[in-house]
Amino acid sequence: MLIPTLECILDRGLAERIIERSVEVITQDGVLFRQGESGDCLYFVKSGEVTLTLKAGDMEVKVWAGKGSLLGLPAIIGKEPHTMTAKACWDAEIFRLSSDAFNDLMKTEPRMQEAALRILAGEVRAAHQALSDLASGSGD
Repeated sequence: MLIPTLECILDRGLAERIIERSVEVITQDGVLFRQGESGDCLYFVKSGEVTLTLKAGDMEVKVWAGKGSLLGLPAIIGKEPHTMTAKACWDAEIFRLSSDAFNDLMKTEPRMQEAALRILAGEVRAAHQALSDLASGSGD
């Protein structure tokens, strides 16, 4: 299941202003962050696709994030370690936004507050669907 993208929630102009900052390429299987690590920034997927994997014992739940996705939000907002590992499926262009810059953006762009809530809600729905699929035997 895919998580919602920033461009689907914000108007395209604001999304482009956020994402067009310095971008780096994460090569295939490159790790953005690991489950259990502390989060100090957010990741915007400018292009490519990222797999988010939650491991619990010998079970795995996977969620996919594509162009425009915002990753790492639960760790930044909750000030908790990442609950999943994020890896590039193939070469992906990624923009990193520090937690301080994100907090500033939340103060100066009120639409970001709603966007953050919608993204978090979408991630909860995606995780719920992935867990349901796993429980029914139809997941990866």
